[in-house]
Amino acid sequence: MKKTLLVLGLGLGYAAAVACNSSDIGGGGVDDPNGNSDGGSDMRGRIDPDAACASVKATATLSKSPVDVIFVIDNSGSMTAEIVEVENRINSDFATIIANSGLDYRIIMVSRHGNSGNQRICIKSPVSGTTCNPIPAQPVNTPTFRHYSLFIASTDSYQKILNSYRTADEFNLAPTGWSAWLRPSAFKTFVEITDDATSGTLPNGGGNATAVNFDRALLALDPAQFGTATKRNYIFHAIVGVRDNPAGATTPYQPTDPEVTNACGTAQNVGIEHQRLARLTGGLRYPVCRTTDYNAIFNAVAQGVVSGSKVACDFNIPDPPPMKEFKLNTAQLEFTPSNGGAPRIFNQVADQASCRPDAFYIQNRRVYLCGTTCDDVQADSGAKIEFLLECNVIIG
Repeated sequence: MKKTLLVLGLGLGYAAAVACNSSDIGGGGVDDPNGNSDGGSDMRGRIDPDAACASVKATATLSKSPVDVIFVIDNSGSMTAEIVEVENRINSDFATIIANSGLDYRIIMVSRHGNSGNQRICIKSPVSGTTCNPIPAQPVNTPTFRHYSLFIASTDSYQKILNSYRTADEFNLAPTGWSAWLRPSAFKTFVEITDDATSGTLPNGGGNATAVNFDRALLALDPAQFGTATKRNYIFHAIVGVRDNPAGATTPYQPTDPEVTNACGTAQNVGIEHQRLARLTGGLRYPVCRTTDYNAIFNAVAQGVVSGSKVACDFNIPDPPPMKEFKLNTAQLEFTPSNGGAPRIFNQVADQASCRPDAFYIQNRRVYLCGTTCDDVQADSGAKIEFLLECNVIIG
């Protein structure tokens, strides 16, 4: 019996795979509850344990992880122009860019639904399911757009985000809160749009509404969705009252840039805590006052969502050649870093609870890289993973 090598080229943005005489990834039978192909009721014939599996190749594509984008928009009286521009730009300069990238995305809007003249917001089709002419009594959601209608005042967005997470919206479109619309496998991107600061205290004894306290409360609220302090699964972009970047009016402030203390012309406040949260999570900052340039700002945020997405750390088992079966219980993965370093072997463990470094597990004919193993693969855009598999020939 000899091993067959299947090459999976993993990169941030695209990936190629070499499978054993297969035109795609996925499919095929599994012969025991653990996914091991050593016999079972669905066998197509008798296995010849001494027959070798031929080394043949086919290509497949690995997907990137999905993304959930949460817009949080201030509904206070000074926000009319900003809301109008969001309505105008979210389709052409945000959703279209993400959709064209091929990413599996979902936009979640947390802001009051209605007429922009009253500082409410109605998102038009094709993102939503309405033309907003006339504005419907309640949002019309789609598979890629969900609107949680909630009034966000000038300075209470942190409290509202936390309180509404598992609470029904006013139209009962999300009976258990907007948390039901998030996907655990998706990376979360917050986009806060406000011309003011934060104030007050967070719920459940969370302390003052500061960036550090909000981050702590959000991570504690649902670690499976938002991650941990050492490995956050979210980023926060702040479109707030900062003055134009001296490097260019539509040039974002980077996380490494210092806090901006001068406000743009019509802003109520520079939003120091929003800035601090953006810097803490690796997000960008833009001037909310520059409504005539929201096309450039939304374009840049969308491009950031696309470029920041990562290869998913799970993928299907390739199909074996006709009349052959893979021995999945002996499968290994070989990881070759792009810097020319020595390859590493990833060994198989029984399940997620058994995970350790340099390991993976197989469940329902799908490979799942363990936590630190996933981190290593995602951090190296030019790395290569190779399947090492044994197979038997089925005769009769």
